Amino acid sequence: MRRIDPEAVREHFENLSDEQLRAQNEADISRADAEYEEFVAAYQIGECYLCGKSFKTISKSSPCVHWLLRQCKFKKKDFPLVYEKFGYVQIAAFVRWVANQERFLSSINDLADEKGDRKILEYTVKWKNIEWTFDCSKNDYEGHGGTHSNFPHFHFQMRIDSKPFINFGDFHIPFSEEDLFHLDLAQALPDSFHHWFGKGGVGMQDAAEVSPEDIIEYTEHTDNHDEATYRLQTMIMAGETPFSGEQLQAMFEESKRTGATLASLARKYLPDAESINTVVSPADSVPTIARRSERKRR
Repeated sequence: MRRIDPEAVREHFENLSDEQLRAQNEADISRADAEYEEFVAAYQIGECYLCGKSFKTISKSSPCVHWLLRQCKFKKKDFPLVYEKFGYVQIAAFVRWVANQERFLSSINDLADEKGDRKILEYTVKWKNIEWTFDCSKNDYEGHGGTHSNFPHFHFQMRIDSKPFINFGDFHIPFSEEDLFHLDLAQALPDSFHHWFGKGGVGMQDAAEVSPEDIIEYTEHTDNHDEATYRLQTMIMAGETPFSGEQLQAMFEESKRTGATLASLARKYLPDAESINTVVSPADSVPTIARRSERKRR
């Protein structure tokens, strides 16, 4: 399998002008957006944009990644047919796009600070009653292992109604050349290259990179915790003048009427507060990353 030379790629891009870089980025984004819009149009009518068939169909002679939605009679033994045709990047993009159709951002827990130190990939995606988890340790990426795993690979888990369907240890899934192109660049040149799944594949890491001020100002309150992306906890310390019941009632009523967060309204209704501090964290409904324990090599 061919592997790229990251330094050669870096030198290539450094030799491009700003205008050439901008044109290439715009072309890449335009192409990705067009593919995503094609996906959305098909998804809305219950069809797969890749094979053009209903999610409920399965054809062993024409494997497709939509089998992972389990709307058809897909079985664990069929999974090699999928990953032999579609690499990590294609599989991951599809399930991320699907998940964001149901619940944007918070259906994908790819938070960097929750990823293990020895992991290249470790994140969980939830769609309806299904959870998919992608996992790749540094040993997996480097191809260290026995004869059955001495190549760059990743592991995959699938749960349906929280019950096992595919386990991490069932398959050692080889990365394709396309996969390794993206991973090698991201690992060797993290400040210059970052693989992105497009606007439809964003997850909680993207949500975490939004400034806390913008989250407080522009997000809306919801009583349905399953729909939440963030959890806002605001601590208010009164100054010399106590808060009045009218102030608090007006603040709560506006929040209920407009959806504005209490954190943003506190500054408006409680100007005499000594301090107003808000802690922003992922919502409780964000899926927990399923963990895979590496076997210790003797």
